[in-house]
Amino acid sequence: MAYATRLFRLPPAYRTATLGLRLLHVTSPAQQGIQAAQLQKTLVAQRKPLVAKENLVFGHTFTDHMLSIDWTAKGGWERPQIQPYGPLQIDPCCAVLHYALECFEGLKAYRDAQGHVRLFRPDKNMERMNNSAERLHLPQFDGAQVLECIKELLRIEKRWVPEGRGYSLYLRPTLISTENTLGVHRSNSAKLFVIASP
Repeated sequence: MAYATRLFRLPPAYRTATLGLRLLHVTSPAQQGIQAAQLQKTLVAQRKPLVAKENLVFGHTFTDHMLSIDWTAKGGWERPQIQPYGPLQIDPCCAVLHYALECFEGLKAYRDAQGHVRLFRPDKNMERMNNSAERLHLPQFDGAQVLECIKELLRIEKRWVPEGRGYSLYLRPTLISTENTLGVHRSNSAKLFVIASP
């Protein structure tokens, strides 16, 4: 199996099969799992100007949109949202702020010699993130479904993927506890989001 996954010009069934995913999907029968088919998109009216790749500084520039998925212990995962990049609205007593209940991964989208956008072993990032979530008593998720959402974010933001050796679009999937009570315990609410920086 090739380690790089080509995002575009392949039917969805082949894109999923290429990944060879073996990821955890842990939800109770009463909970809703993440469904990429239910992805909602709210796009910006005007795109930001691109920064010349020679002037990029890691982690200083961000794309127009982000992916966000909320979770509650009662209802499970809500509908995924691609929305304009912007601040998160969270309660001042959220567990992520007081007890650092969060985990993240980092992966890169890059262009190959033919200009196609690829991800390098994204299934491994999802697997590690699920392992981290389990240790932190944060909700686990269907990695294959999250990857489909991430790939749709990349389709929208593909103009941000620089060309040239050594350049890429960095993706930061992050899972945080949004439990709005003090005290360390299993979270009853959480947010998974993905931001991207060239």
